Amino acid sequence: MKFSFSIPVPTPRLEYMIDGSKRAEACGFDSIFYADHTTMLNSPGTCYDALCFLTALAMETNKLKLCTGVSDCHRFHPALMAHKVATLDVISKGRAMLGIGAGEAMNIDFYGISRERSVLKLREYIEIIRKFWTKKRINIKSDFWGTFKNAFIQIKPIQKTPPIYVAANSPRTRKIAGELGNGWYPFVETPWTYKKNYSEVVEAAKKAGRDPSKIDYVYDCFVAIDDDDPQKAIDRCEFFKTGYILNPTKLNQAYPSLDFPEDLTIHNLLLDSEGATDLLKCIDRLPKSIHEDANCVGTTDDVIASIEKFKNAGATHLALMNRGPDSNLVYEIFREKIIPYFKDMDK
Repeated sequence: MKFSFSIPVPTPRLEYMIDGSKRAEACGFDSIFYADHTTMLNSPGTCYDALCFLTALAMETNKLKLCTGVSDCHRFHPALMAHKVATLDVISKGRAMLGIGAGEAMNIDFYGISRERSVLKLREYIEIIRKFWTKKRINIKSDFWGTFKNAFIQIKPIQKTPPIYVAANSPRTRKIAGELGNGWYPFVETPWTYKKNYSEVVEAAKKAGRDPSKIDYVYDCFVAIDDDDPQKAIDRCEFFKTGYILNPTKLNQAYPSLDFPEDLTIHNLLLDSEGATDLLKCIDRLPKSIHEDANCVGTTDDVIASIEKFKNAGATHLALMNRGPDSNLVYEIFREKIIPYFKDMDK
């Protein structure tokens, strides 16, 4: 079981995130995942360019792998993305990874960029990027990017192909994760939905002739620990209720009785989207246990028990957004208790 530090957007003070990354590395965390957003709806704060941000962190760390969490297949031409990630890989001495998904309206629609046939585009995007990393020249005709004639990038990554993590939250994208991904990187899961959706990735890998055990099965969620007042830790996730309802398909899968409308999701929501106000009214229908079900919160023992549930459901890697209440103490608890516990378990 691996543990990583997941940085959300909008991003708190840059210096604070650099210090947090250094502390995560010192405490035994494996990677940093940083959300690649141009904007985050109407939330105040800063959305840094993800590859620039990760490059800055590469200069301040020595071991942590560095991954977008996640980019999309629309905003950057695949040659440009291949170039960016290869550059990060060289600067970080072989620590770059790429998280990639089908995209969200908030980062794309504002700017007149097309999201048509996004799942097919995602598949081709991954294939083209790997060609740029591994071949001297590319001569192909793309369904989305035109004709590549003797195309190349004048830098190659240190790794033959930096790992690609697919943010797959639907059956079609989970199939891509199994067929092409080095990792699966979902969001808003419970242990019982993770187990089912994990099996889809595994089955897709087998059908593609791949060894499913070679895939890194990540889960991205919040962690909050308070051994004196566990409810305080649980309440640290209260702000995210809107985030849950923007993933209605996942919620309906986890709690079938909810029957939330599924036409408006994080992928197609803008502030003026029709139905956005009605969707917000669903917040009061969320199960009281949602924070504990979908995250790792409470006492240290509660967090260990939650991690075990996701591990038993197939997860090999947790990317955790540290919600405190004392963020420094959370890092120390992972160093002293949680990471050693799972290392002993895996022996």
